[in-house]
Parts: sequence; structure tokens; C-alpha cells
Amino acid sequence: MKLKIAILTLLLSSTSLFGALTEAQRVQDFQSLAGLYAKSYGPANWKILGLGVNPFETDGWLRRVRAAKSDLEHAQILIEYGASLKDTHTGVRMRSNFLADLGFYCDLYDGKVMIDLVDRFILPVRDYPFVAGDEFVSLDGKPAIEVAKELEKLVGWGNPRAIQRWAIQNITLRFQADHPFAVDLPAESTVVIRRQSGELETYKIKWEKTGYEVRNLGTAANTTALSSGLQVGTIEESLEEDGTDRPAWHQLFFTSRQSKVASRRVRPARRLVELEDGSKMPLEGLRGFGSRTPVWTLPAGFVTRLGRGANDIFYSGTFMSEGQRIGYLRIRDFSFSSNAQLNQLAGEIIYFNNNTDGLVLDVMRNPGGFVCSAVNAVSMIVPREFTQIGFSIRPTLSWIVDYDAALVESEFFEDPQYIIDTLKFQRDLLLGAFNNGRGMTGSIPLCGLDLPLRSQGFAYQKPVITLIDDFSTSGADLFPAMLQDNKRGKLVGMRTNGAGGSVISTVAGPWAELETGLTESMMIRLEERSYPGFPKSPFIENVGVRPDIELDYMTVENLRNGGRPFVEAFTKIIVEEIKASKP
Repeated sequence: MKLKIAILTLLLSSTSLFGALTEAQRVQDFQSLAGLYAKSYGPANWKILGLGVNPFETDGWLRRVRAAKSDLEHAQILIEYGASLKDTHTGVRMRSNFLADLGFYCDLYDGKVMIDLVDRFILPVRDYPFVAGDEFVSLDGKPAIEVAKELEKLVGWGNPRAIQRWAIQNITLRFQADHPFAVDLPAESTVVIRRQSGELETYKIKWEKTGYEVRNLGTAANTTALSSGLQVGTIEESLEEDGTDRPAWHQLFFTSRQSKVASRRVRPARRLVELEDGSKMPLEGLRGFGSRTPVWTLPAGFVTRLGRGANDIFYSGTFMSEGQRIGYLRIRDFSFSSNAQLNQLAGEIIYFNNNTDGLVLDVMRNPGGFVCSAVNAVSMIVPREFTQIGFSIRPTLSWIVDYDAALVESEFFEDPQYIIDTLKFQRDLLLGAFNNGRGMTGSIPLCGLDLPLRSQGFAYQKPVITLIDDFSTSGADLFPAMLQDNKRGKLVGMRTNGAGGSVISTVAGPWAELETGLTESMMIRLEERSYPGFPKSPFIENVGVRPDIELDYMTVENLRNGGRPFVEAFTKIIVEEIKASKP
């Protein structure tokens, strides 16, 4: 019997190791990833100075890689390394479609883990009567807030509260791409809920598991680990949609670089979530992140303009308060770029100019998009010449070749001399940083040729406030920063995400087939600013854009009342702005 047990143990052990990477291959994977960051990671010096995080100190990480007991542990170490940079744009993912889902989703309200959505298809009310607004107390005997704390090491957002909030939503919704050991979750978990009455209720809930369980990362010919140095992997450009349906001035720069959250942040909807009233909505990693409609209930008497049609990019409308007609425009992301999409935005601004006394812009939970889309939007809001945010770039040969190709094309078509001179100047800035060891350029515009730009002739003329929060990200960091720098209305809400650069998609090592986003540049504001916890700087990365008026949606009262206190508060602010603007 003992012999049979020994043989069975050996067989199980052999099966678990089948397809596993060798130690040498794991080491090469990590060296390749670290080499990419050493070569091309734009915010490296800022992370060292501003956060005390050094991506070049790799000895400890390499020891962990060598000691990893499985491919999943190896993948987790690389994900933790990427997350340690606290960079929304830069992180490592597995190639996996596996998902484990408990059917209810949470966020941080008043420091508590609160349920804000229940999928009634998975958790019918007759068996699971808890609702949004109840508190999630514990998972399998461990306090929910402690579970989230353990998951934070895998989350690399630029904003500390965003890290905590994203980890909380990961408690009940685990993508293996971000959480390698999601495949080892039990068949069911014990969940304790505190109802709004104060009563504690305990439930057994099955994990809904879909997709292919990745446990090994594949065999390959054995190799010898590189003895020293960092090996740079291959950089792949992000795929972008065709740019033909865009203004002519825009097309040259559209294909060069973008400022956008990596695809790991906005996941495609796996299915529709069934709500209490029987209606359905797409499953999202964080409720409302990138959604067309706001998470809160619209004001009484709101008249919808855009947001119901299939081709409506924006959500807009008007409502009355204290005799003032107020416009509302939600910009869900900054991925719009075609003439038709820009014209839709322009049409709303023209309407609001003629039919409202003030305007509320909403970029809360906006995952970002293209630099030029944010600049275009600002040109319709600031009714005078304005200055766009520039980028300090960590140049690679692809940057230099892009700019040199644009210069050659401009000379061939005999463009005005100032265009040729500007492109040559910018190309030479990149060359100087690349060849002379400076690492980063000065501030370069990524949309058009100049930092100062003209606004649109129909730009909005009346008072404006802009709603921002922890998940106003990337392009939605850029947009309010430009408004604030150009003194156009008050920013209302919470500190933005602090995703302050442009990103490309990158292969993160040859063996494990992991992928990473890579931040190559840093947004540069018009002046340096001082905030607690950071040295004085002009950067948006990690610092975020700070509101002129702090107003936090993430309260239990807002959760349980459809955001009514929040809506009433920002309505009062815009009404005061309107009244102050009138003689």
C-alpha cells in the first residue's frame, strides 16, 4: 500500500510539473521584462524620487523568480513587480480568459466594503436577499478589507485609493490574467453580509468559473539563463483604429502615440448583469468605469438629449435649478476621434451655448483614450487661446523614426517652413535625449505642432464645472489638468488617478507569454505644484489633478440614495458659479 501511495504521489507530482518553465527560462523572462523598463520606462527617475520605488533594484525579485515553485508563482511575481511601480499604464498580465465570479460586486464607501451591485441571474433574490447598500463583512472567515489588502500587491494604479478600490472589486471578481491563482479558488465560499438593519447573515455562494484554466506556461527547448545584464524584449505598438476619418491636421500625429489605459483596465463585457428590476447592464470591472451613463441618478426633471441612441458617444441633457438652466455632458472616455464623433460633441456644445446658463462636465470613471481627443474637447470648452499639456519623452528608436518620417514627408510635400522647422526641432530633441544620456526630453506637444492652440469659434462661453474622481484616468487626467491650467472653471470631486503618460503594449518576456503596458513619457503641466507626500514638480504621474472643491461620491449615503447628496452638492456649486458670473 505504501508503495502504491508513493507511486501515485510521484505521478501527481510529475503531472503538476508537466509543461512548466525551467528556472533558466523564468530568469530570462524576468530579465527581459526588467530590461524593457530599464530601456524605455519614462517615469523611472520620478518613481525613485517621488515614491521611493526603484525599478532597477532587481536582485530581490530575481531571487524570488529563481525560488518559484510553479509557473503560476512565477507569473504572480512578475505581476507584482509591474504593480510595484504604482503606474496605471504599466503592469503585467497573463494571457488567460479564466474568470471566477461570486455574482456580487463591491467598492469602498466611507472606509467600508459595501455591495454596490448584485447579479440576480447568478444570485436570485429568493435565496440571496442582500442588496446594494449592504456591507460585505468577510470571505471564508477573513475580513473583506483584509482580503483586499492582500490583493493590493497585484494592483498597480497611480492613486492609492484607486488601488484599494480596485483590489476590493477583485475580491469577488477574479480574472486569472491579473490573479494567477484564481484557478485555485474553492468551489464555493462562505460570505458574511451585514444588512442595513444591522443583522449579520451568512451564505454559501458558488464561484461561477468560466474560461480555460491556465496552470502551466508551456514547454520549450531548454536554455541557459543569461549570466549577466538585462535583456531587452520586443516592443509591439498598440493597435489603433484606422485614422482616415479625422481632420487632416490630426492624422499625422494620431498614429504616433496615445495616452490610454492598458486593455487590462477596461475588460470586455462577458455577459449582462441582471438587476433587481429585471433590467440588464454590462458586467464591468468597476461599476460605471467607461460607462456612457453616470453611476448616480440624474436630477429630477432631467431632459435627455444624447445617450439613448446606438451611435451616441456621449450622454447629455439639461435640468433646472433655482431658475437656472444647467447643461450636463458626460464624456465616458476619450477614444472618440472620427469627424462624426467630433461633430456630435461640437453639436452639443453649440446647443449648450445657446440654451443653458452653465455646464456640468463629467469625466468621473473615465478610463482615458487619445491625447488629441482630450485636446479637441478642451478646444470646445475654453473660449480663447489655451495651452495644451506637453509630454517629456523617454525616446526609443521608434519615436525617432516616427518623427523623422514625418519630417521627410513634410519636406517632400513642401509644407510651410515653420512646420518643417518644428518637426526637425522635435526630432532633434528626441535624438539629443537618446544619444547624450539625458534620458528624457523637455515638454513636447503630442497633438499638433505647438503647445499654445486656438480654441474653436463655437467654444462654450458660460460657467463650467468638471466632475473628477479616483478613476478619472489618463486622458481624463489630461483633460481636467488642461482646464485647470488654463483657468477654465472649477474642478469638483476627488484627486484624479495620476496616470500621467503615454503607453504602448509590450511583450513581457519570451517564455511565459506575459504582456505589459509600458509608459514611455510623462505629462508636463504648465507650472510646478506642491502637494503633500511629493516633491514639487509639474508631473501628473501619481500626483493626479487635484480638485478646486473636494466632493466625494464614495459615501454610504450616496450609495443608498442614488447619489442624491452628491448631485445636490454639485448642482449647488454650478448654480453659485452661474450667479457669480452675472452682473
